[in-house]
Amino acid sequence: MDQSFGIKLPGLVPAYVKAPADIPALAVEFERLGFDDVMDGEHILYAAEMNHPGGAGNFEHSRVEQHSDRWDTLVMFAAIAARTTRLRLVSGIILAAAHTYAVLARQAATLDQISAGRFTLGVGGGWNAAEFAQLGIPPAERAARSEETIRACRELWSPGLSSFAGRWITFTDVICEPAPATAGGVPVWWGGDARSAPVARRVVTLGEGWLSREAADYDEIARSVESIQAACERHGRDPATVGVRASLTATADWNAAMSPDDLTERAVTRARRLAALGVTHFNVPLSYYGIGLDALGDLLKALRAA
Repeated sequence: MDQSFGIKLPGLVPAYVKAPADIPALAVEFERLGFDDVMDGEHILYAAEMNHPGGAGNFEHSRVEQHSDRWDTLVMFAAIAARTTRLRLVSGIILAAAHTYAVLARQAATLDQISAGRFTLGVGGGWNAAEFAQLGIPPAERAARSEETIRACRELWSPGLSSFAGRWITFTDVICEPAPATAGGVPVWWGGDARSAPVARRVVTLGEGWLSREAADYDEIARSVESIQAACERHGRDPATVGVRASLTATADWNAAMSPDDLTERAVTRARRLAALGVTHFNVPLSYYGIGLDALGDLLKALRAA
């Protein structure tokens, strides 16, 4: 796969924009700078305090003073798609088990149509088990439910009448409109710790690629890539057809004050190491970087040159 460089939309408002309504205009600037895609993930229910494993997501949530904004990813992507022409839209991640399968299939296909095939559906179980418990979904079931939801979506995206029989989902002779713009259905990428054999299997048998955790270090990514390659061998798939996306996040020392030049140097160093592992897609998590658009443009040029 060709390499790509994307932006993880900022989780902090007003660090880059005054309100969520300004995010599509910010995405237009990312496209102008030459980035290939934007990524956004979701939470559905928040606790008063959210201690994200990566560290930068340790935010307090309040109706009085909101420190962290997150919007509905698919709705925001529709707004961005209407303002851009080239930028891909990557969900990283959608909590598939928390969505009704038919609604998710229809929303994803509609977004794929609106964007003329620029949408990638990244899914997973997320890190916050308590969120699923609050939604009435047993946290231990979320991986299996996610897989069944995507299997059902893929069936609904296929031509002709669709039927499916699973543990939680069953339907017979139905049609879900619209059909996706992308031949074969909306591309699906899986998040999760791919060092785990079940996650690697989902990536290889039910998707086009793997999304590493934002906080994943080099060793975790390296072992996950090895696990995915082993799953490819078991299931007869060419590893070159499986994309790998990783975040350019220096998690070990990110709280240290860094200039734009230092950030660029560390991002380039990490990107070179990850590329040697077979990482094909690189993500700049904007909330970690905190640099302006000009510096982001310089960062992208350095990454492409490296």
